[in-house]
Amino acid sequence: MKIKKVSFFFALLCWLYSSAYGQSITGEVIDKVTNAPVIGANISVPGTSTGAITDMAGKFSLNLPGGAKQLQVTFIGYQKQLIDVQAGGYYKILLEPDVTIIDEVVVVGYGTQKKANLTGSVSTVDTKILEARPIADVGRGLQGTMPGLSVVVPSGEIGSDPLMKIRGQIGSLQGGSSPLILVDNVEIPSLQILNPDDVESVSILKDAASSSIYGAKAAFGVILITTKKGAKTESVNVSYSGNTSFQNISKKMEMAGIDGMEYTLNAFERVGGTVAGAFWMVTREGYDKAKIWQEKYAGTVKPNDPMLYGRDWYVDANARKIGLRMYDPYDYMIREWAPTQTHNLSVNGKSGKTDYNIGFGYLDQSGIIKPSKHDDFKRYNGSIRLSTEINKYLKVYTGAMYSKRVKRYAYATNSTTADPWLYLYRWAATYPMTTEDGDPIRSPQSEMANANTAFQETNYISLMVALKLPRLKTGKSIWIIPTLIRNTLQRDLEPGLLPETAGQLLLLKMMLTVTGSI
Repeated sequence: MKIKKVSFFFALLCWLYSSAYGQSITGEVIDKVTNAPVIGANISVPGTSTGAITDMAGKFSLNLPGGAKQLQVTFIGYQKQLIDVQAGGYYKILLEPDVTIIDEVVVVGYGTQKKANLTGSVSTVDTKILEARPIADVGRGLQGTMPGLSVVVPSGEIGSDPLMKIRGQIGSLQGGSSPLILVDNVEIPSLQILNPDDVESVSILKDAASSSIYGAKAAFGVILITTKKGAKTESVNVSYSGNTSFQNISKKMEMAGIDGMEYTLNAFERVGGTVAGAFWMVTREGYDKAKIWQEKYAGTVKPNDPMLYGRDWYVDANARKIGLRMYDPYDYMIREWAPTQTHNLSVNGKSGKTDYNIGFGYLDQSGIIKPSKHDDFKRYNGSIRLSTEINKYLKVYTGAMYSKRVKRYAYATNSTTADPWLYLYRWAATYPMTTEDGDPIRSPQSEMANANTAFQETNYISLMVALKLPRLKTGKSIWIIPTLIRNTLQRDLEPGLLPETAGQLLLLKMMLTVTGSI
């Protein structure tokens, strides 16, 4: 009887103990997206001081207080979770990243700051816009895609870099105000280097807060471009894209014809004059004959037909040359519907833990300067992106990019200090492009037609290797991104230079940078 009483009191004590302190439970916390263990996650029982922290493998164990039915799991950058539990169980908890947290403290180039300062002035561009436009470079494709970004093409010259400004046109009185351009975290000197077909995403950092990460070069904004990576599933994909387009001058320059001659006539007759002009004169008699020329020959005489005395011009009784035929410099200077063709070939896939993307691009663009012997721009692009998972603690990313740009144009120096178009349009429409004997008159048109061809070649190559190391207690992965080589080679060959002299125009820049980001 005494033994039964002792057993009863012992069982009663065990029941009271279990009610007060509960039983031990175990489990692990895993990232829902990457399936990687979350190190340092906080496990707590709501309303109590009982808690635990996950170890290097993301696992935990704790003793549940009596009556506890829930666990709270929290970690910076993830959504908080409440889990219903029972004593003695094993729980696999999946944490979902919280991309809306703006008060999280992140490590930047020279200290720490909140994500609110980073995301408050960031705009993204839908790459479908670039795919839908027949563009020669990414810069021209970004025109009109977002507020605060100004993209201006200063001239119609092919192969020229567009001027890009973020939030204003003037940022520095003496220095430049162009934004910093980064492709896969590697700086490039020009968007002309990049093949638009390689672009996966474009983000624009608009405020000066980005300088804390990227330095003084980012004071006028940053253009962040990421290129296409390998496939996400086991596959090999081959794709080709190409297009042919034609370009024309956006605003046609029209010269006054017979109506302009009438304006001139009325102007000098109103002040008592009888003749006006230089070299080729305008008179009342000449104007009447010019109207007859317009009725008889305007639709049949072509711009390059030779001048005929008596039909196109004559000498009056005062030995003055009177022009009847109308000439338009537009017909001699502008090549309409200049063709452009692009071809892109890409191969991407995944095999095991290795994914890859290989791309090739070709651009052939003709200019609109008609008298030039050669006015064209060609670009050749090649890129490769490769990533492999060595083990669960280490990933290696490598990338290489090559770009060759070749530009040919007329090496002409203007005979006047004025703009070529102003020089051409300063004369009346009766002024011919040649003399009455058929010899060319010196003008921008004749200078370009007789000029030799200048040659400009720019080669660019970059090689990058990035390492992704294990997560720290902060839950962030460390990226070490050394730029092994970034080489720009430019060769300008002007007509008349010997090969050994041209070699002196060789510009070579090599830069070795090692940068780290967390």
